[in-house]
Amino acid sequence: MKRIVTLVLVTLMALLSLSAFAEGTVNKDISGYIEVGGWPSGDDAFKAAMAGFNEMYPNIEVELVFTDTTAHHQALQTSLAAGSGAPDVAMVEGAYIAQYKNSLALTDLNTLGAQEYKDDFGPFKWNQAISDDGKRMVAIPWDLGPTLYYYRSDVFEEVGLPTDPDEVTKLMSTWEGVLEVAEKVSIPGKRWFLPSAAYPYQWLFINRDYFDEKLNLVLEREGDIDCLNACLEIRKNGWDMNVDMWSSEAYAAYEAGTCVSVAAGSWFSGFLKTDIDPDGAGHWRATVLPAGMPATNWGGSFLVIPEQSKEKEAAWAFLTYMLCTAKGQNDMFAAVDYFPAYEPAWTQAPELYTDGDPYFGGQAPNALAAKIASEVPAVYNTIMDTTAEGYIYSAFNAGAEAGETAEQIRERLGKDIEVACAELKLQQIQNLKDAGVWQE
Repeated sequence: MKRIVTLVLVTLMALLSLSAFAEGTVNKDISGYIEVGGWPSGDDAFKAAMAGFNEMYPNIEVELVFTDTTAHHQALQTSLAAGSGAPDVAMVEGAYIAQYKNSLALTDLNTLGAQEYKDDFGPFKWNQAISDDGKRMVAIPWDLGPTLYYYRSDVFEEVGLPTDPDEVTKLMSTWEGVLEVAEKVSIPGKRWFLPSAAYPYQWLFINRDYFDEKLNLVLEREGDIDCLNACLEIRKNGWDMNVDMWSSEAYAAYEAGTCVSVAAGSWFSGFLKTDIDPDGAGHWRATVLPAGMPATNWGGSFLVIPEQSKEKEAAWAFLTYMLCTAKGQNDMFAAVDYFPAYEPAWTQAPELYTDGDPYFGGQAPNALAAKIASEVPAVYNTIMDTTAEGYIYSAFNAGAEAGETAEQIRERLGKDIEVACAELKLQQIQNLKDAGVWQE
């Protein structure tokens, strides 16, 4: 299927041509009891799509076993190593997929027919679940995280800044514009531009493309020093809270309007609506990342079937209904804002993508997310990425506290990552050697 760049021009003929997926066919031949494991809000998503699944597969019983993200991944890793105790279908967060793609403890989904769906997913997500030797595929992508910059339009209006997303994009197209906004919205000690000044630098790496295919650490990229200098200016002037964006302090500040902006994958829209600021309808808008940053993808998840599952047929039926049908994906998308990786879903319910969202003051952030998703490049991911990601925040804070320059902070980050990832790098090389694709 051809990749879709804009949803606005979708015609009725295109809709009809994509609609015949046999989503209404009832299959009573497949039966069984399966457990599905993951973290919130995945459970809410599955519940929203369960009626359609039950209609198609009336003889498959599904139990949802959900906990927090960290506990889920720890339990999954333990059960895979032990050979028992894993759910029949499990969520895997995008940050972890490189650690699982070579795992023989996960079912090779090619044996169940995964390649039938290849052309319905963008390569930058699909390819992440393929083993290093190119022979196995252990996961199907669920959702994307086209990265959006979220801001409090009520505060922007209060201080005389534009609130229209296109006008905000134009104003913040340079770091000078970003700093202008930061200064105007901030009241030192009372209201802040960002949760942490480290985050704009982190936005440069959201695709988790820290290493090239020769496993060289690649920190130098276009505009990085200008970005770091802006981050240092934000910190120097007290325009950031200097807290983690996921902390309770940050959540309270988003809701109160005392932390004015944050960037995240488009799934953050659902977080705002349900967990962070449920009464904030009309206060928020979204646009692209500032200062000309390229289109990026933050996170997104996958579904896997552990090899130990005794109900693989039922598990595959569940996985493909939820992730490889437009109805399954769109029912979940409407419930929790997990932007579908399955591209046919984008045209089957266009109102989900193009209609204005009252929470965002009538703006349609999903249309913007679709455009960004179509522009994200395929990148090379490794088992080192999650560890590397954890050092951006700490390296910036330590460097800023020590009075270092942008260049010195980048150098500090490089040293921290190389030390922390030394053993993982050796493991990654061995994985590539085992796959027959490593060249000294």
